[in-house]
Amino acid sequence: MASESAPQSGRVERRLAAILSADVSGYSRLMGEDDEATLRTLSEYRELQFYLIGHHRGRVVNAPGDALLAEFSSVIDAVTCAVEIQKALAGRNDKLPESRRMEFRIGIHLGDVLVKDGALYGDGVNIAARLEGLADGRGICVSRTVYEQIQKKLDCGLEYLGEYLVKNIAEPIEVYGVRVFPEDSSQRRRRRALTAWHGAVLGALAALLLGGAGFWLVGDFLLSLLPEAGAGRHALLAATGTDSRLALKPLTKELSPGTAFQECADCPQMVVVPPGSFEMGSPPEEKERRPDEGPQRRVTLAKPFAIGRYEVTFAQWDTCVRAGGCSYKPQDRGWGRGNRPVIYVSWNDIQEYLRWLSALTGREYRLPSEAEWEYVARAGSQAPYWWGKELKPDHANCERCGRNPSLRTTPVGSFPPNPFGLFDMHGNVWEWTADCWNGTYAGAPSGGEAWTSGECELRALRGGAWGIAGVDLRAARRIASKVDARSGKQGFRVAMTLP
Repeated sequence: MASESAPQSGRVERRLAAILSADVSGYSRLMGEDDEATLRTLSEYRELQFYLIGHHRGRVVNAPGDALLAEFSSVIDAVTCAVEIQKALAGRNDKLPESRRMEFRIGIHLGDVLVKDGALYGDGVNIAARLEGLADGRGICVSRTVYEQIQKKLDCGLEYLGEYLVKNIAEPIEVYGVRVFPEDSSQRRRRRALTAWHGAVLGALAALLLGGAGFWLVGDFLLSLLPEAGAGRHALLAATGTDSRLALKPLTKELSPGTAFQECADCPQMVVVPPGSFEMGSPPEEKERRPDEGPQRRVTLAKPFAIGRYEVTFAQWDTCVRAGGCSYKPQDRGWGRGNRPVIYVSWNDIQEYLRWLSALTGREYRLPSEAEWEYVARAGSQAPYWWGKELKPDHANCERCGRNPSLRTTPVGSFPPNPFGLFDMHGNVWEWTADCWNGTYAGAPSGGEAWTSGECELRALRGGAWGIAGVDLRAARRIASKVDARSGKQGFRVAMTLP
């Protein structure tokens, strides 16, 4: 949308401006369910937004995808425009089924920006974008500088939401909510109360994670209390969903084990995994064991890391294509795109996606190592599957696994999550890892890092896939594929090294 630092060449102007940043709450879900209808609604709502921005003497800076960035010389105009946008869109949403309503989140900040060739740069833009991420659907969040300008000049309710540490901003920002709809106030108050005990909950979750199945029961209970919870496939999925932001916004920079976070509307949702040790590979007595699954060895992951809750979806990949970060648009075999795992992507193709996502967020996204992948797939179990020794019906997408008779991918999150809160670690698609292929584990690293020597024109994939026998979904099972190979049974999930 806009960079945080201006290019070195060309004339650059500095000025004070009110910046409005907006995007659609739950855009990925809407696109996954009906992309054509979503784009029609977005186009209709865009016309209204552009009209109101111009009517209030603002300027549309950029509007890629579902995002919107606008500049105003008056903070009064910016907030008035935002309120009118939310009210007008609410009227239009009332005519749509609840599941198809398109609600925007808006953030507004008053601050210095740099302008070059009409584009905006600097902290003023960054803070507005972070405020947008803290807003609820059809909500408006503003900074203290905006609050001070409007508190006695506009007839609208204002509510203090607390201080937040946000990405790439050194000091906490004070956040205020603009009460457009009175019925939304109680929801914001409930979220603030939950945020206050967020740290304690995460500490308890970390201990429960290490305890294995206990997390499954208590995690469902805790997550069901979150304001985003609703009817869904599973309690955990319903609570965290595939929406674009944290279910609870963190008050510290530290990400504790069990935390879920998502850095943009179409970024993968990540889960922080605790450190630990496990026996990697399969024991000689494991049914259908293969020679490349040994010798079994102890691997210790000394630090927490983050990994995708779901496999990367077509919706997320297509965002990269639209943004120019990915040069290749894979086919979907007519099964649909949206919330299904992206397929027909090679290891080389994925590097483009990782570079784009890293540049977009300012964090280093990567593929997991084989050791990291197996550690999170087992989730504390040494059995072939996270749930036990034998394949269970309706626990994974594979051949004769109890569901999916059409033999194709299923939307991510269609089966129960493991105790780490991760979906589809067994089945759906084989997942690429960072490791070069080696035919045994003799000489493999024991610290969880990727094995970067061996047959590096081949890379390891894990997890099994649709149409694959259940025995090939075992946590220790591994296959090799050429780095430029594309298959309808191959996809990936992302990982991140935490600071």
